[in-house]
Amino acid sequence: MKVYGTWHAFLIEQLTEKEDVIGFLDAVMEEYQIHGNLTTIQLALQYVAEAQGGISELAKKINIEPCLLSKVLDRTEIPKIDTLMTILNALGCQLSALLSTTNLHLEDTKESSAIAS
Repeated sequence: MKVYGTWHAFLIEQLTEKEDVIGFLDAVMEEYQIHGNLTTIQLALQYVAEAQGGISELAKKINIEPCLLSKVLDRTEIPKIDTLMTILNALGCQLSALLSTTNLHLEDTKESSAIAS
């Protein structure tokens, strides 16, 4: 078994394969839906960028200056949705939305209760 010096080193090694990146980013997006912390997404994208060749390599893929990409991912500014989509596309991922039926069930339950009353 390989011994890693830090969590960072372990994570970077784990994010070299596209399938692992997709699973990682799926988990991060689920976490975002629960807690709404955008910096979690930015940090995750930093890890993925590093594992996939670095900020410079990713910046080349999306035709942006590395310093601008670093600024987007540095967690001090909120990136625009189109910027996130561009970054995700360059990493071989895409941003998608799922309709949650949880709220619909809650509303149906409230309406059923009101009708029964």
